[in-house]
Amino acid sequence: MNRATEAVDILYEDEELAVYGNRLLSAIENFLYQLDEVLPPFIDSDFFIELIDKIRNRLLDGDKNFEKRLLEGKMGVVTVTYELGSLGLDVAKAIGEKLGYRVIFSEILSEAAQRLNVPEWKVEEFNEFEYVSSKLSLFDLFQLDRSFIDFGAILGEKGKERITFEEFREALAKSVIAFAVSNNVVIVGHAAACILKEYPNCLHIKVEAPFEDRAKVYAEKVGISIDEAEKQLKKIDEKEKAFYKDICDADVSKIELFHLKLNTSKLTIEKATEIALKAFELVVEE
Repeated sequence: MNRATEAVDILYEDEELAVYGNRLLSAIENFLYQLDEVLPPFIDSDFFIELIDKIRNRLLDGDKNFEKRLLEGKMGVVTVTYELGSLGLDVAKAIGEKLGYRVIFSEILSEAAQRLNVPEWKVEEFNEFEYVSSKLSLFDLFQLDRSFIDFGAILGEKGKERITFEEFREALAKSVIAFAVSNNVVIVGHAAACILKEYPNCLHIKVEAPFEDRAKVYAEKVGISIDEAEKQLKKIDEKEKAFYKDICDADVSKIELFHLKLNTSKLTIEKATEIALKAFELVVEE
């Protein structure tokens, strides 16, 4: 059975949604079947039922823009993947501001924690995590300030059964997809570019810069020497590559995942944002 079939049946049985007419219901049906063709194979049919509930709530809340985008078949999403020290988060925020889109970053880990049904607690000692350190370091990989980290999902409480990587991957992917379906979002990092690789009306951007320039930026922001910054960045880059390989069997350093790569050593944040918006107009709004 198609993963979306049961969700589509529920869609047409919903009396409250029936008032929107067959045109909108057909648009939602087409959207769900599109997703079924492109989402990772470990996403189950129950998740499509969850998506129907999210779509239903948005419509019943009177979100006319959401309804319009569904009818047009254009659910606008941008993913921004970036190398640490490339000012990619600044570019993502600028894109979100210009588009009027919500920028999603640290929210993804909180959502994943809820899906795993584990507590969210302040992480002070990152080496306490038992997940293979070469594959995942919350501070290094997700580039979050310590004050924003509320994710104890990998370990859970002491004495509790450990979360497996497969469970984490599924929770992460579902979180990313759920935010994408909410529409009008810029999703930063968290393997979103590969999870949403073929997601309809989605622009994938990578922000990069030469290693030496990134090291200078990182050293200044963190308050360390250039030599130490270079050592840390090399480790972080390796972890990110391993993470994308584990999540989607993808090479984050290659162009295949992205529509566009931006070099912030040659572009200001403003110019990089301007180019990204033009690409968005061509890829998503066309």
